[in-house]
Amino acid sequence: MLTSDDMATLSTMSETTVNDSDCGVISPSNVRNYERLITVFQTTVVAVVSGGIILSNAVNLVVLLSASAAMPKPTRLFLINLSTSDLLVGLIACAPAVLPAATDRWMYGDVWCQISGVAHGTSCAVSIWSISMVGLHRYENGGPVK
Repeated sequence: MLTSDDMATLSTMSETTVNDSDCGVISPSNVRNYERLITVFQTTVVAVVSGGIILSNAVNLVVLLSASAAMPKPTRLFLINLSTSDLLVGLIACAPAVLPAATDRWMYGDVWCQISGVAHGTSCAVSIWSISMVGLHRYENGGPVK
């Protein structure tokens, strides 16, 4: 059975502040700082990847649309299709994900969530089919364009 001295000792122990230098102990303020750091890192990565997807596919489209005689028409059309579908992934699915990455909330509503998911899934399927068709076209014509 606990005596009053034991109870006083226990209450004193529970009121003792643990220093941040103690091994394995993280204070609530440090947890908040780590969460902020992770949120900033996550938001930065999503923004950079989204920007890269949009920029690179826009440049691809400009180059492919201006290169009329540089490659066979079917290959060029498949690559235009691939760049267009990837650009749509960047615009519809990736770019709107920057704000939720920063706020940890989806702010666009259920309808945009459904549209974004369907557009992302469809664009990924179109990308896979386009890459497959380019490969089949090259195989059918005896190898890469020379």
